[in-house]
Order: sequence, then structure tokens, then C-alpha cells
Amino acid sequence: MTSQDDYVAASIIFGQQLMELADDEWFFSTPCPEWDVRTIVAHVILGEAMFVDLLKGGVIESFTDIDVSILGPNPIATWRGTAVAAIDVASQQEVETKKYEHPLGNIDGTTIIGLRVTENLVHASDIAQACGRRIELPNELADRCLDFWAPLTDALSASDMIGNPVMPPEDASPGTRLLCLMGREINSLHD
Repeated sequence: MTSQDDYVAASIIFGQQLMELADDEWFFSTPCPEWDVRTIVAHVILGEAMFVDLLKGGVIESFTDIDVSILGPNPIATWRGTAVAAIDVASQQEVETKKYEHPLGNIDGTTIIGLRVTENLVHASDIAQACGRRIELPNELADRCLDFWAPLTDALSASDMIGNPVMPPEDASPGTRLLCLMGREINSLHD
């Protein structure tokens, strides 16, 4: 499996959560303080659009304010368009080894794709939890994310890009360990 394959898989998992949303669930509170489901979806869409801009030579900056108007009249179509564009750009051969000026520094495409994979998985879980649905992240994909984060956790924890890690249960699956690493409190809805 390549990082691009993982990106496609994580995007599908995120998309599955969107497809299950009822009209009222878009306004449900999520594990992300002060963010409802709409805000998380807008955050992921904005991240995908910025990813496309970055890989096409643009410059991106960190953002804190999320404007849900980016969702437009059909949020699922908006997400699908940005996800397809991001996957398309990520599939270019030179992306993984090329260096990009990211808010975290000059980093390679594999690292940036790893960030996007994690973002899709964790926020898919956030949406599922907000809506009271069970989600089980694929073990192999979660394991690769954990391997990806092992050398980065200290630097990114200092950057406020992830929540404070939570101690996982002793018998936790890779998906649960990943969510705990990202600062998510685990309840009975997770594997």
C-alpha cells in the first residue's frame, strides 16, 4: 500500500460518514470543542482544497476560523469535488518525494499525505461519535497512521494541531490507539 492508497481509503471512510448524515445531524455537536458536524466537514473540505493548492505550487497558511458557507448548497457534492481533486493531485508520481513549504516547515509530500489521511480518519470518527454511530477504523490503515505519527507526535503536539493524547485501554485496537493519540476520548461507539 502506498500513502496515496491510504489517502483514498481514508477519504472513502470520511465520505461514508457524510452519506449517512440526516438533515438535523449536520448541526450536532462533535468531540471538537465549539465545532458542529458542518464545521468539521467545512474544515476537511478547506484542508483538501489547501492540499491541492500546495501541491500545485501555492503557498498555504494555518487557519483557525472555519466559514461553513464553503459547504455551498450541496455539502456532499462540495466535499466530493475537493476530495477527488486532492486524490488526483496526490497520485502524481513526484508528489511523495518532493518538498513543500507547509505551515509545519519544508516537508515532503508523503508527510503531507499522512496528515490528510489522519485528518480524514479522525474526523470521520468525530462525525460518527456526534451522531451516535459506531465506527471501526481498519486495523492496517490505523497501524500505518500510528507508524507515521511515531516520529512526529512531539513536534505536532507542541503545534496545537492535535489534541492532548489520551491513554488508550490496554486491549485497544489500532484505530482506538490512533484516536487516543489524537486526543479523542473513546466511548463504546468505537472498536
